[in-house]
Amino acid sequence: MGWTPDPDALAQILGLLHESQSPDTVVQQSVQQKLKELNQFTDFNKYLIFVLTKLTSEDEPTRSLSGLILKNNVKEHYHQFTPDVAQFIKAECLSAVGDPSPLVRATVGILITTIASKGELATWPELLPRLCQMLDSADYNVCQGAFGALQKICEDSVEFLVKSPDRPLDTLIPKFLQFLKHTSSKIRSHAIACVNQFIISKTQALMANIDEFVQNLFHLARDDDPNVRKNVCRALVMLLDAHISSLIPHMHDIIEYMMIRTQDPDENVALEACEFWLSLAEHPIYKDALKPHLPKLIPILVRGMKYSEIDIILLKGDVEEDESVPDRSEDIKPRFHKSRHTIRHEPMENGGSGGGGGEEFPDD
Repeated sequence: MGWTPDPDALAQILGLLHESQSPDTVVQQSVQQKLKELNQFTDFNKYLIFVLTKLTSEDEPTRSLSGLILKNNVKEHYHQFTPDVAQFIKAECLSAVGDPSPLVRATVGILITTIASKGELATWPELLPRLCQMLDSADYNVCQGAFGALQKICEDSVEFLVKSPDRPLDTLIPKFLQFLKHTSSKIRSHAIACVNQFIISKTQALMANIDEFVQNLFHLARDDDPNVRKNVCRALVMLLDAHISSLIPHMHDIIEYMMIRTQDPDENVALEACEFWLSLAEHPIYKDALKPHLPKLIPILVRGMKYSEIDIILLKGDVEEDESVPDRSEDIKPRFHKSRHTIRHEPMENGGSGGGGGEEFPDD
């Protein structure tokens, strides 16, 4: 027989969750103290997961808050959870991956990742297969919820996934690649973000499918979603460092594409694209690759250096505060930026810059 919450205890916990959303700091402090005291009771965390995953009569912020409190408890006290409580929480998390509420789905994903980060990936053997199976669900909420959880796991547990003797990436990487052309931009963004985590480490499962991945990047270059475009730029930057030979045949078109993305109306996309120029400049091919493009590229980069009106206002405040103070040597010393994604460079194959000849990027 499954666990059933005591109505009085559940009402007490719901009251605390409601009070904790009060703007009154005194009330918040009182609630925090009471929640701390409740941690002494074994079943308290069962109540929290019950509110998150089962109590659909409550509003979404309250359910999410219950999950976030549980997440903090997992971070601080998971080693003290009884096996019964830990197993109950894991089962409830998997049952709620596809909750209709995006906020609840995201909270469940965070909770799953937090449990996994406590070394539980090795002792939760059904987690990755279940999430992978959920990707094929006809229910969008289930697919998106599973991908959200998998993305967080890929971000936080790269080393485990790469080194695990069970080789989960042999299944996961090809699965992720299947979703790079999904009809939902959010699913496409999840898929490419998951794959991107394994570029720098040159994971064998990805290297075996690198050509398919690069071809999919060309397809995604036309994407209307800024998060997808940002992840495409990030992938190309990391491939430049980790597997430049896969980009050489398409370098001319990639440079043309990156010039467009450097001017992207979404600032996050443009900033990610700027990383490409930093990485390319560290490769021996950069002179031959960039020379034909410099007449277009230099004006683009110079325009990007221009401060906006808001930037000027913010900088002006700083200048007025210390304009009478002489500059120190470190204040005026030139700074040479480096790419965030830097590893040793592999020898260039086939020579030259590899201009043209490959898949074309859109002119936008």
